[in-house]
Amino acid sequence: MAASAEPAKSTEGGWINLLDKDFSQWDVYLSYPGDVIMSVIQKTAPKGLKPIGLNKDTKKVFSMIEENGQPILKITGEIYGAAATKQEFANYHFKAKFKWGEKKWEPRLAELKDSGILYHSVGEFGVDYWHSWMEAQELQIIEGGIGDYWTIAGAQIDIRAHKRSGSELYEYSAEAPLLHFAADPANNEAVANHCRRGEDREIPNAWNEVELLCYGADCLHIANGGVVMALQNSRHPKDGKLVDLERGKIQIQSEAAEVFYKDVMIRSIDAMPAKYRRYFE
Repeated sequence: MAASAEPAKSTEGGWINLLDKDFSQWDVYLSYPGDVIMSVIQKTAPKGLKPIGLNKDTKKVFSMIEENGQPILKITGEIYGAAATKQEFANYHFKAKFKWGEKKWEPRLAELKDSGILYHSVGEFGVDYWHSWMEAQELQIIEGGIGDYWTIAGAQIDIRAHKRSGSELYEYSAEAPLLHFAADPANNEAVANHCRRGEDREIPNAWNEVELLCYGADCLHIANGGVVMALQNSRHPKDGKLVDLERGKIQIQSEAAEVFYKDVMIRSIDAMPAKYRRYFE
């Protein structure tokens, strides 16, 4: 792991707990409330409207609560944005448990509840389509779609994927050809900016666990103990060239849905674990 801030102390097994009662290992960036963000995207927002900015979370969109003595992160979703680790990471195993709340906000009142883990996050906030996040790769957390992939801003990656008969969406399959995914497919010789997980492993109305293993430019999305996607050759444009994107901060999204996180942990790895190497052969 590469640090940009003093890391928390390791626990048993080398795991570092990223949550504490003061939320001290994270910064919070907020862009716009859900009921105005579409006007920002469509460029019809009132003149002079600006994002809320960094560490100005007066509405407590991100807050720490306690349940049975355990720290839990509550995200209301009311305002788009992210909590981002102060520390950068590379070559790691990350895991977290999440559970959906009840509330939803514009513009997703009629949509599925949505959140996500953004990894290898670099650069400034607000560079994405929603003006809310840093450039990153995304492990999507959405109802019925734990482990989907989205590219955020300029991030690009390769995934073994295909389209099922009658579907316009790409889906991960270990037997499929390796395809290129990027935010602007037409200009990046990519097939799409989104890939669905290989299987739905969500447990409804319960805590679900997601895991992310990244070593070098290769990553795995794991949901409730099962691999749902393998991703290769993480990269992004820099100074006019495509370069490896192998390290960065971790962001947890606020995206118009109430969600709770606990047991948010990370540890260093010195290789992709042997049981997972077959996904990259």
